[in-house]
Amino acid sequence: MHVSFATLARMAKLRWLWRSVFDVRWRWNGIIRYETGRDLFSLGRDKWLTVMAGGVQERLLDRRIHLGQQKSDAVEHLPDLVAVGRRVADGVAALWASQPDRLVMLSPFHYVSQYANVLAVHEVQRALGVAHIAIVSGVPHDQYGSDAGLTPGIEVLHTFGDGMRNSLGIRLARALVRDRLAVLFADAAPHSMQKYPMDTTGVSILGRPSRIHSGIFRIGQRMGVVLLPYYLTFESGRFGVVLFDPVELADDDAPQQVADCIGSALAQNYESNLFAGYPTLYGFAAVR
Repeated sequence: MHVSFATLARMAKLRWLWRSVFDVRWRWNGIIRYETGRDLFSLGRDKWLTVMAGGVQERLLDRRIHLGQQKSDAVEHLPDLVAVGRRVADGVAALWASQPDRLVMLSPFHYVSQYANVLAVHEVQRALGVAHIAIVSGVPHDQYGSDAGLTPGIEVLHTFGDGMRNSLGIRLARALVRDRLAVLFADAAPHSMQKYPMDTTGVSILGRPSRIHSGIFRIGQRMGVVLLPYYLTFESGRFGVVLFDPVELADDDAPQQVADCIGSALAQNYESNLFAGYPTLYGFAAVR
């Protein structure tokens, strides 16, 4: 029998508190996570423990979701993520209703859990009846065992270490033409790709000079792609989603529109941000 997600959230907080008593680095990593949110995004004191335990919670959620996809008889469909997938699918269907051939790029942001985001994408795929969908990912292969059960029909295009990184843009463009739909995490902080740097563009996030990756805008301008940004929420053991308005990537101000979505997500849901605790966030770029 699986542990409930509400129980996992409590376990994450207890584990962080216990280990922080003995592990100075662990304790200060949590403090930095909280103080970054407090100083940059006016995070309230009431969320201090949720933020400090965020990294532990992410790993527990990832493991729990991965385990649920390894059943021999059938994979586990989580009702909350099924509902998330249907909401996102409705947004895509609305775009296709007026323009059936329109190319759509889903852009989940880095919140709550990487595996929860992938499972939600799979639910979008099921809701739309799409046989294949490509997703650009920077997550290592098979962290908790085989990912095959989690990604049926999903073509994972890794941003590192697969020997074909230089052709990533071409493969993504081909997948878009093939399926009319692909997935890219447009809010990836440049510091997270410092080992494999990518070009960035200057924007403003919450009034501060910042930088975000620019590749999606080049592809979008050439191919007439519309971006559909959203992020997951997790509260009281329940998953939810916040969707933003579609962004026309051909628009001159598309980078700033995406940056505004990133800033809104940080201000509203910093405690679940997977990059929490990195003071540079969007203020650093390995290359420009």
